Amino acid sequence: MSDNGEPLIEALEEADAGVAPSPFGELSVKIPGAPASIQSKKAQRNAYIAQIKTELSKFQFILTGQIILEITWNVPAKSRYETDAKADIDNCLKPIIDAFTGPDGIMIDDCQLKGLYISWTHINSGDEYLHFQFKFDSDHYCERDDLVFIRLEKGLRCPVNTNWPKELKTIWVKAIQAGEDLKAILENENVSYLTLASMTGGAQPFHATRTVGFRDLSPEEFAGET
Repeated sequence: MSDNGEPLIEALEEADAGVAPSPFGELSVKIPGAPASIQSKKAQRNAYIAQIKTELSKFQFILTGQIILEITWNVPAKSRYETDAKADIDNCLKPIIDAFTGPDGIMIDDCQLKGLYISWTHINSGDEYLHFQFKFDSDHYCERDDLVFIRLEKGLRCPVNTNWPKELKTIWVKAIQAGEDLKAILENENVSYLTLASMTGGAQPFHATRTVGFRDLSPEEFAGET
């Protein structure tokens, strides 16, 4: 095989090891058993969330961009049609989304979800499970241990990576501040927000209420870290 294929092979190996997301922008997670419902007892919801968090612990990164999530519940049809033992699929979403977000999740907050699709399909066996398929921009991620947020004006936070060299951090802070200034000017000219959002350090910003639990720094603190 030629050397041209080596970067892709390396990227796929990192994805298999959970070090980085797939270069193809897709991630599959399979969770055995029935999902907990928002109407389930708290202990049951917490146990299901913990089950998902355990599965996610093998991934060393967090997605920071927009995400499309497709959920398929594989379950015997008889148990859905002829009993009331299975939760309605719309009532299962909240515990699932809670499990995927936060410092020990796979994404920062559910505001990243650009599309959310859930369905169930019949299986003949009793070994039901949920299959989660994430689709995303493979460049928009950060290693979990290195992710922090820079505090900006108006309660906004920008995700950044603490393992960058100090020189790069200084350049990045200047770029963010320049981008914020330009964004403010263009907003006054009624330029589309979607055109302006990526000016915040090249990543979509988050409101402070959506980054609770994550570490945050002022621009000066970030630039001064070694």
